[in-house]
Amino acid sequence: MNSLKNHVDSIFSNYKSSKQINELKYEVLSNLEAKVDDLTANGMDHSEAIKKAKGSINSIDYLIDGNIKIYINKYNLEYIQIALLYSIIAWIITIPALIIRVGFILNIFLFICSIVIGIKYCLLNSKKESDYRKCKSFINIQSAFKAKKIAWIMWLLFIVVYTLFTTAIQFGSNIWFSRPISITGPYQFAKLAIGYCIPLISIIIPLIFNLAPKLILKYEVGEDNENEE
Repeated sequence: MNSLKNHVDSIFSNYKSSKQINELKYEVLSNLEAKVDDLTANGMDHSEAIKKAKGSINSIDYLIDGNIKIYINKYNLEYIQIALLYSIIAWIITIPALIIRVGFILNIFLFICSIVIGIKYCLLNSKKESDYRKCKSFINIQSAFKAKKIAWIMWLLFIVVYTLFTTAIQFGSNIWFSRPISITGPYQFAKLAIGYCIPLISIIIPLIFNLAPKLILKYEVGEDNENEE
């Protein structure tokens, strides 16, 4: 039955080993072996029975908890469209930050990102074929929610650490020696404010992760979406 085991391993190859996956692999393999036994008991050649059993299951995506079948290209197109919008907004917001070096670098980086994402969006949007828009695939909404949660936690940690680090660099000696903090003019104040605000632009990262679950549900294959075709 090595042929069946290899077949089961191949259809599970896109999934990391876990308790759920291992249990499901065992169940699928057991079912295929039972199917082969039934077919051979009814007089079918053993090799032909194995071939028929393998042909009865070529994907297990629909068996995985949290997997949802969606119109994957519609999903990708809107995801990239919104990511493009976020990057353009972030680029515009960082224009005043050009007065400091970090702001200049960030602004150029966001400009380049906007161009790259824009090109990607135009390429995808140019594909008007009906079959392309109707292409379906499975995506795991549980993983999307998990990634969303991790993204927000990491972003909050980044903001806290960056704020503490910037404060230590700017005012560490004043705080340590109990000296008053002095800001000499509007230019210095602007540089200081921009230095603190620039990291907030990174909120587009968790916002992009935030999109996934909503778009998965929006483009889930179902009667409503079928009627839109």
